[in-house]
Amino acid sequence: MGVKHVALLRLYVIAFVCGLAGQVYSQSLEARIDDLIDECVLNDQFMGSVLVAENGEVILAKGYGLADVNKNIPNTPETLFPIGSISKQFTAMLVTQLVEKGKLRLDNTIADFLPDFPEDIGQKITVEMLLCHTAGLPFPEGIEEYYYVSTKNEYLQEFLKQLAQEGLRFNPGEGYGYSNAGYFILGLIIEKVTGKTYEEVLDEQILKPLDMSNTLCARKGLTTENMAVSYQKPGGQYITWNEDTNAYDPAVCGFAYGSIISTVRDLFKFSQALSSDKLLSRPYMDMYLQMRNVKSRPPVPNISEGLAKEFFGICGNGFVGEISILEDPATGEKETLYWHDGTSRLFKSNHFYYGGKDQVIIIFSNCSFLCEGNEMVLRIHQLLNNKPYEHVRIKHSLMQYVEDDIAMHAGIPVAIDEYLRLKDDTANFTVPGPRYLAWIGREVAERGYPDDAILILQTTVSEFPDTWEVYDALAEIHLLRGDTAAAIQHYRRSLDINAQNDKAATMIKQLCKE
Repeated sequence: MGVKHVALLRLYVIAFVCGLAGQVYSQSLEARIDDLIDECVLNDQFMGSVLVAENGEVILAKGYGLADVNKNIPNTPETLFPIGSISKQFTAMLVTQLVEKGKLRLDNTIADFLPDFPEDIGQKITVEMLLCHTAGLPFPEGIEEYYYVSTKNEYLQEFLKQLAQEGLRFNPGEGYGYSNAGYFILGLIIEKVTGKTYEEVLDEQILKPLDMSNTLCARKGLTTENMAVSYQKPGGQYITWNEDTNAYDPAVCGFAYGSIISTVRDLFKFSQALSSDKLLSRPYMDMYLQMRNVKSRPPVPNISEGLAKEFFGICGNGFVGEISILEDPATGEKETLYWHDGTSRLFKSNHFYYGGKDQVIIIFSNCSFLCEGNEMVLRIHQLLNNKPYEHVRIKHSLMQYVEDDIAMHAGIPVAIDEYLRLKDDTANFTVPGPRYLAWIGREVAERGYPDDAILILQTTVSEFPDTWEVYDALAEIHLLRGDTAAAIQHYRRSLDINAQNDKAATMIKQLCKE
């Protein structure tokens, strides 16, 4: 064999070995990510579907746990999940497309489209402010208060009542306040401008161009195959969303801010479109991806300052949602992260797109609060970049865990059991103190459940026996039930702890006279 042929053979061997090594590395990376997620599954911390990709290539797409516990149907990459507020990324894209087509301007105001809106406020709030959550509108807080409405006009009228009672949170354009209502209004504007339904515009302008055939909008009574069921799992028992007390039409209470259903594979198609011209020309895609407000607060609840700096850098927001500029401390290399998370019923979703390295991490969970999704994302991102991830820890909020999901769907006694079971695990949970629990007790009583409220507060007293505010709350709720003797008893205990509690002293005198 000649020298030339030997050299060529060596090149082929080297190429083969390098290709094999690359294949092994890819398999190893997939296995390492899979192992990380499996650990969460084994520790009862995750159930859902995950997709991880880099440079347009899917590294892992897999389902974990069950989509339907009763039918023993497993989660897969094709399982459908409501994606909650990630829907806002689609609504903002539709609005930007209308701007590019000249059918809408960013400086258009609400008053240009919605005559029912108070003119003095509607003329101040622009489309751009709605997109960036800088309009100053209420959340609306207590979204469950809107569950009974059956049309979008009823929702709008209820929101206008809330706006009249509460006013704006700040002058339009002078602050930041996340608002579902703002994106509800954007949906109405989309329908007004196009003369079509939101779902029709979504299908025509995004879903069909990207071949997102497994993405749709939820609506009351909709039945689809391959749809995950959402759960909470207190004490190892699967509990589903309580339709008896929390039924609503997602096409109304969700609409343009949280009604989309999708799969991890379909959402990946949307991620890929952010670096192409399939949905917008480059100048308008740059507009869509532009950071418009810089934030000083940590971008993820219960994250340490160190982790926030390491993983989010400069944080702000824009039309696409949350935006962070990251800088590698070793190399100084910068990249931009675009992300959004979402909640719908007991579903949680995370969509992270790292633009610099074209890395995508999508996590859909159908078992609420088993896992902190943002923590999983950050750990997976570390693996993608061959970095340690053991230090990444984001605490769960036991306040939300007990107050919302379990309390609403499993009942107050189960929520209390979970609080007592988890309260000492301060490594993994932020634990509410007595004043917060007193506030929860009052809230539950105001909703018409005084017996449950007393149960919460009695538990609080047993854990924090020297907190006068709790006794005040107990006294108030006993008064609601007409038990004056018990109210006096608790006011006296409050006054024993805090001799400066003038309210308790006044109430004791008043009740004793009666």
